[in-house]
Amino acid sequence: MNAIIGIPLEHSMSPVLHNEMYRLLDIETELIKDEYKDITSLVDRIKNNPYDLTAVTMPYKESIISLLDEVDAEAREIGSVNTVVNKNIVLKGYNTDVYGIEYALRDTELKDKNILIIGAGGVARTVMYVVNKLGGNILCVNRTKEKAEKLVEKFNGKVVELENIKPEDIDVIINTTSIGMYPNIDESPVPKELLRSNQTVFDIVYNPVETKLLQHAKDIGAKTISGLDMFIAQGVKQVELWQGVTIHTEKYIDQLRVLLINKIKS
Repeated sequence: MNAIIGIPLEHSMSPVLHNEMYRLLDIETELIKDEYKDITSLVDRIKNNPYDLTAVTMPYKESIISLLDEVDAEAREIGSVNTVVNKNIVLKGYNTDVYGIEYALRDTELKDKNILIIGAGGVARTVMYVVNKLGGNILCVNRTKEKAEKLVEKFNGKVVELENIKPEDIDVIINTTSIGMYPNIDESPVPKELLRSNQTVFDIVYNPVETKLLQHAKDIGAKTISGLDMFIAQGVKQVELWQGVTIHTEKYIDQLRVLLINKIKS
């Protein structure tokens, strides 16, 4: 059996995604929700239940690292784990959000471009890692300036104030916050005045599939990217790591996308 662990999990689509992948790949197991609140004994719970694959979400992505037996080098550098694979009671942590973000941005040029990142939380850490890796210039906006400054220092970026940004200086906007997520679907982290038709706007929120931010960007002709592709791709990578096989995301993404969209709308 597999699980997703975090708080809250009420609106998580991970069980829907994983259980459909297991069906498609003919894997006899299921992924369940486990709203576990005691981080100090979280690892024992994974080992004792036992969960072969654990998807880790907020608020445990950073705090779980010190409790694991092994951590993948990339996940350790980022400082965030969203996947734990249990092999013979040895727990190893990974960050498959990297693959998810890279997949979502696969048709977007980042090198030497100005990338405005909204937020400085766990997902922002991974986004900054990917943007820095691909040669983009990181500009970060966050409510808590001190938190953002500490983070951008690690990834060669700088903190900016939203009101001081000129739209023509921004090539890509990436929202890593929960602003605009269901049920607060009328909220947007970026004022419409900051959007331009030659920009790419990527929102990691996938419920709703088209957030208010993406609606505004689409209305002016900007390229938009939903968080759904990132979500699907990171889930595919989780199953790959657990099963030790290569799964071609392109083979399944259309079918998984339709399933999730229907579930989100229902």
